[in-house]
Amino acid sequence: MPSVPQSNVDEDVATYVRQQEVVADLGVKALERNDLDRLMADATVAVIDTLDADYAKVLELLPQSESLLLRHGVGWDDGIVGAATVPTDQDSQAGYTLLSEQPVVVDDMQAEARFYGPDLLIDHDVVSGISVIIGSVDEPWGVLGVHTTDQREFTENDANFVQSVANVLATAIENAQTERRFEAIFEDPNILVGLLEPDGTVMDINQTAMEYIDPELDDVIGEPFWETPWWGSGDDVRGDVREWTTRAASGEYVEFEADLTRPNGEQYTLNGVFRPVTNGDDEVVSIIVSDRDITERKRRERQLKKSEQRHRTLAENFPNGIVTMFDDELRYTLAAGRGFDDLPLSASNVEGKHVRDVWPGDIGRNLESAFRDALEGETSAVEGEYARREWIIRVVPLTDDDGEVFAGMTIAQDITEQAERQRKLEESNRRLEQFAYAASHDLQEPLRMVSSYLQLLEHRYANELDDDAEEFLGFAVDGADRMRDMINGLLEYSRVDTQGDPLEPVELESVVDDVLEDLHIQLEESNADVTVESLPRVRGDSGQLRQVFQNLFSNAITYSGNEPPRIHVTADRRERTWQISVRDDGIGIAPEDQATVFEVFQRLHTREEHAGTGIGLALCERIVERHGGRIWVESEPGEGATFSFTLPALE
Repeated sequence: MPSVPQSNVDEDVATYVRQQEVVADLGVKALERNDLDRLMADATVAVIDTLDADYAKVLELLPQSESLLLRHGVGWDDGIVGAATVPTDQDSQAGYTLLSEQPVVVDDMQAEARFYGPDLLIDHDVVSGISVIIGSVDEPWGVLGVHTTDQREFTENDANFVQSVANVLATAIENAQTERRFEAIFEDPNILVGLLEPDGTVMDINQTAMEYIDPELDDVIGEPFWETPWWGSGDDVRGDVREWTTRAASGEYVEFEADLTRPNGEQYTLNGVFRPVTNGDDEVVSIIVSDRDITERKRRERQLKKSEQRHRTLAENFPNGIVTMFDDELRYTLAAGRGFDDLPLSASNVEGKHVRDVWPGDIGRNLESAFRDALEGETSAVEGEYARREWIIRVVPLTDDDGEVFAGMTIAQDITEQAERQRKLEESNRRLEQFAYAASHDLQEPLRMVSSYLQLLEHRYANELDDDAEEFLGFAVDGADRMRDMINGLLEYSRVDTQGDPLEPVELESVVDDVLEDLHIQLEESNADVTVESLPRVRGDSGQLRQVFQNLFSNAITYSGNEPPRIHVTADRRERTWQISVRDDGIGIAPEDQATVFEVFQRLHTREEHAGTGIGLALCERIVERHGGRIWVESEPGEGATFSFTLPALE
């Protein structure tokens, strides 16, 4: 084996020592300074001086990971540093380096077959060089490179030297990132943060935590954490804090929750962690204590529990439906009701689950939206099909004594039978509309023909008819007229639902004023006295409500007996409805007839006694039912009658 000249050995050793000194010096600067840019600048100068190279660079991987920015460098043309980028695809030198665990050494760029050199190197006549990853292949930060314009054979020590410098930079970058993260947490106004020695001595506490106690920061630094004012004067919590600190010092991640008291006596609850901080040898060097004040959340939880206890009895006995409560995470905290008997799930399967995990498809999505609205104070209703049953689910907010929403409640009712009845009613209305069309066209035409021919007979043969014939002809004409009135009344009755106006706020006093104006002549002729108390605004169809009052007033005039009509209108609030009453002093209605007066074509008197089609009260009933109310009569023969009906009140 040939001997190596001593001069060459001494030179290699000196070079190696010099390289290690540079690495050590950069390591000291990294510890002493908190300036990454200054450290990177020093590193590129040190590398280029130590290896007698022409260029050195620090490339930073950009967030999109498609290119690297020339963050720092030495030897490059003016304006290049801070602006130039190089690609990171696998065929580029930078991309190849980011995937390499070992330094990438280039002897001759023109002869290189592993990758192509970027324009940055080609434009600067680079021939040889070394590039290494800053960080790791799994979590790369960037690339450190050194280059020459003449061909150079770099040694293994040279490559290791460049890698060592890159490692110093990687450590400094990681420490800076950790420090920035810690500062962000430490300065967060919503988090209480403390930094402890492994033995529990306080090193620092953020301002947010200091606002909970009277002493200043200097009064608590250097004190055992469990003896600081946050934990009160007793041993109950302090013993726990000492135990949590000891466990964290042994490397354990400790979660805790504690009920505490401020100096002013105000109680609060903290929930947080004791987090050990370790060095490269997995030794605990400090402990970070971080927590959030969950007093409000605990208050809401207590309020929710109290409300649950209040509602559980109601929920468990709720017929034909389900009662639930949910929290601000949209999870059910209570579920009960007999409606579960018809479902393929039980109350125990619901409690604790998210709304979307219980109700599938569109109904689940709609409920999730309704739940969020309820937590904002909105009330809503969701309809949908589940388990071959139809449901309506009303979602309402729950508020505390201060009016703050802390949870929500739902009342789900099985409306399958109601929906079926509604479909049948709609079908009945459709058929009734078809009949109304026939009545207004097919029946009216032959009736007009009969009337026309009767009138023709009367005009043409009047002189030839005897008294009996004229009487018979009069009966026929009168019958045709009454038939026309009945058809028109029936047509009006059938179109209450299909041709009414939308329900909207209506001033009943204005409606009654219009009716009194329309009946002005009839009221004067009968010497009627009408008194009206203050009437409310309701939700209704003003045109149809005019028909109701007009029919009731007309009946009061018609059936007033021998005395002038006396009509009195009142209104009483009944929770969510108004009860409107029209009282008269007329002939009254016998108890056995009071149910039949609202039937179509049901008359209590002959036409000779009182004219009319017998459809007016039936029309009133249908209009009131369309408004969601009901109508009834209270009367005694000879004592007058009071017709009352309900209408929805405006909130």
